[in-house]
Amino acid sequence: MKTFSTKPGMGKAPGFAHFLAASLSSLLLLTLAFPLAAQTSVNTNPCGYCDVGAFSSTNTYIGLQANSDTLVSIPFTQPPAFVGTISSVSGNVVTVNNAPNWTANQFVYASGTQNSTYYALLGSVSGGGTDPNQGCYYTVTANGSNTLTLSLGNDNIGSVPANTQITLIPYWTLGTLFPASNANVSFTPSTTTRSLKTQILIPDYTDAGINLGSTALYFYINSGSNVGWRLFGDSITTNHSDDILNPYGYIIVRNQNSAPTLPLVTNGYVSTGSQTVQLATLTSSQQDNAAAIIQPVGVTLDNSGLSPSNGSFTASTSTRSLQDQLLFYNNSSTGINQSASALYYYISNGSNVGWRLFGDSVTTDHGNDVIPAGSALTIRKAATNNGATVFWTSTPTY
Repeated sequence: MKTFSTKPGMGKAPGFAHFLAASLSSLLLLTLAFPLAAQTSVNTNPCGYCDVGAFSSTNTYIGLQANSDTLVSIPFTQPPAFVGTISSVSGNVVTVNNAPNWTANQFVYASGTQNSTYYALLGSVSGGGTDPNQGCYYTVTANGSNTLTLSLGNDNIGSVPANTQITLIPYWTLGTLFPASNANVSFTPSTTTRSLKTQILIPDYTDAGINLGSTALYFYINSGSNVGWRLFGDSITTNHSDDILNPYGYIIVRNQNSAPTLPLVTNGYVSTGSQTVQLATLTSSQQDNAAAIIQPVGVTLDNSGLSPSNGSFTASTSTRSLQDQLLFYNNSSTGINQSASALYYYISNGSNVGWRLFGDSVTTDHGNDVIPAGSALTIRKAATNNGATVFWTSTPTY
């Protein structure tokens, strides 16, 4: 991943990724490595690996920096446990086709026996048609032999048609992203709570307002028989290695107290379907939304899916009163609690239309600026009349 620069014309290098997919043609590999106009359809998702963290100005990989916060997302999913189609939907219960004969609650977390929490990702409709919830994901709370009970929150899946693709995927957790075997490889354990080394901070996804802090801080303890991921403020002996990470969000990796710069090499399955992120708005003020694009290649602003044309991003007509804003973070700089390093907005004023970089000329187009793989984003939504949730769908072009 190469971070954005605040200088005009910069931020145009794609994220650095590697792909391993023996069953795929070399043409598909080239399409993934360099997103071109042509698209290739495949039956199975490719897999690969990607370095995330800080990069130098010459695109040399640095990693998760010492004495700093590094904001990163995971550009892959974990391997799917099931890919099929929906037979019917009733409330929050989905019945799937072709009788998979699942064991009761095999996709439900059970500490010590089933350490994965699964989510159901909805995709396109086989044979044509439209899935209004395409790209949305929902946690599995129960399952029968061919049924899934989903946690919908405030959402509704009643309009999802039959033959919609459904994929069951384990959430990334602290323990799967930073396993014990990676101690002193991608993170530094702490031996005491008085001097925490590597810390994982979770952004605030629920509170109202802007410039939100974090809602949880994790650290890895290695003190005698007390070993594993812990939650600051909880008992030092309570294991949190199975705590899940938001698949469409990011984390903040903080290295302090002599924790060195270390690499983070992520690997997994490449998403070939859409992702839909719910963006909150307020009626009285702006609202920040922490988010990420889950693709292992750079995505231009023009191809990000954020656009006034689909209602996901509100255009500004003047720089004196910016509406929606897109904030980026420069991981190559060092320090704790760093502010955003670049702010983008979409202008629509007569013939002056398109993505612009705050601080650059209002006529300079930045639609080809790239969101690097593994980036962290903040989407600052302007106040709305009704405070409704806005849906942002990002679809890969590879």
